Amino acid sequence: MDLYLIRHPRPQIEAGLCYGQLDVPLAPTHLSECAAVAARLPAVTALWTSPLTRCRVLAQVIGERLGIAPRIDERLREMKFGEWEGRRWDEIDRNQSERWTQDYWNVAPPGGEKYSELYERVSATLMEVIQCAAASVAIVTHAGPIRATLGHCLQLKREHYPELRLEFGGINLLRASAGVWRLEYLNG
Repeated sequence: MDLYLIRHPRPQIEAGLCYGQLDVPLAPTHLSECAAVAARLPAVTALWTSPLTRCRVLAQVIGERLGIAPRIDERLREMKFGEWEGRRWDEIDRNQSERWTQDYWNVAPPGGEKYSELYERVSATLMEVIQCAAASVAIVTHAGPIRATLGHCLQLKREHYPELRLEFGGINLLRASAGVWRLEYLNG
């Protein structure tokens, strides 16, 4: 199975904003960015997407190009940052943000979710994707769910997840053979 993990196009937000599950608008260049991503993506037999606009728009462009309907899955949303969403990172209480940064796996932002919760919901989605028995699947989602999927499939240590730099509109390919996943490319 080929699994293409695609990060949404650049949103139109202020730099340094924590936006997580906020449904923020896309940059004015989003249509050309979506077309460029769709042109780089090989044909896939199944397409899944986060319900947030920044992912759905790209999935619709890909789906139209390939003649397949995207499956919208709530579990592919970005991490829920709770009270921090819509605020600038430098305005968030430093004690809270440092506590979260030091143990994001077990500590949730106020009113938000722990990364372990995101990991569990994304892993459950991944199991469904694998069971759909498609030869190639594209998932349009966010950096958090992509890192969780890469970590799960490649059996990475949790402390290495933040090191995975994922570009807006980047395509990341995981390939499974005989039950073993390997990363073919990152940000292709």
